[in-house]
Amino acid sequence: MKAAPAWSLRGKDPCVPVLGQQVALGARAPFQYVPSAMEQEWFSQPRAGQICQLAQQQKEQAALWLNYSKDVFKPSPGEIPRNPSQEEAQVLSHFRYQDGRPHWIEPLSGVARNPQALCGGGGPEEDRDIQYLVLENYCAQPGGKPKAKLFSMASTPKWRATTLKDDFLKADYRSQFGAVSSVVLLFNMFRDRCLEFDDLYVWEGGQINQKDWWDPLPDHLRARTRFYNVAVNETHCALTATGIFAEKGSFLHMLPYAAKPDDYVVVKLDVRSGPELAIMEALARHPELSALVDEVFLEYRFDFDGKKMDWGPLVDQDRNVDTALDLMKRLRLAGIRSHFWMFSSMG
Repeated sequence: MKAAPAWSLRGKDPCVPVLGQQVALGARAPFQYVPSAMEQEWFSQPRAGQICQLAQQQKEQAALWLNYSKDVFKPSPGEIPRNPSQEEAQVLSHFRYQDGRPHWIEPLSGVARNPQALCGGGGPEEDRDIQYLVLENYCAQPGGKPKAKLFSMASTPKWRATTLKDDFLKADYRSQFGAVSSVVLLFNMFRDRCLEFDDLYVWEGGQINQKDWWDPLPDHLRARTRFYNVAVNETHCALTATGIFAEKGSFLHMLPYAAKPDDYVVVKLDVRSGPELAIMEALARHPELSALVDEVFLEYRFDFDGKKMDWGPLVDQDRNVDTALDLMKRLRLAGIRSHFWMFSSMG
């Protein structure tokens, strides 16, 4: 197993390394990541200042991407997704594993959400739509499913149980982004894809009413859930980059105790003023950690070419579309199915 590359900063931001750092692979099954031509356009040159220009040029490809992703986004539980058409397959990226077939994933785009959002292609509905995501589906996999685990950081201040109609398992994740917690959305999204979570680890730093938080969870899910009403505790980026993690309350320190390489591990967090970027950089850099994670949902808050975004003012202007894309690409090259997530007041 190769060691992590040297930690070299791109600018003043202590959590943003130079672009294109080498990725050290962990001990996972052999794989190949194949980016589509649509994705590769975003990496052909620096794209800061050009987000909407390129997004407009890719309107036809984006339509093909969404035609497929929306068609397979809400399967019946256990349903095997259809294969993309030849035209759709050309715009989608994919992983290849030992089974030899493509495992489709949405291409990385600097819009960092629905590719028809934000740049004059749609309205508020597109801005909040998550049906651009193409997730792993285990229903077509031979043999039994792996043990599945969700680690969700920056969870939710409340569930809005009235929106759930008191039923955690009936949330329609096509239309309820921002209305219910991402824990609810992700649980149901992966359950429908034959990857129902066996364990849920949930952190929320804001102090909330414990009765309200637990109320919507049925007992069989309460038995699987660990809820930490404290913030995740991590060392700053210069230390996590070299493998020095906090000894208590750290997701990075806990992960090897909680997960095994044979598990299917999903991580969700957003990058704001806390340790989220330190966590993601550690996953991208340290092969002993990346080998434990299979899928990531990441809200990377960056300078969207000066556009006023729903995440508010940025802490550091070093974070732009190029640094966001670079991190997501390195995660995929490490074998992690990385997805852009977006800001929501519900987490």
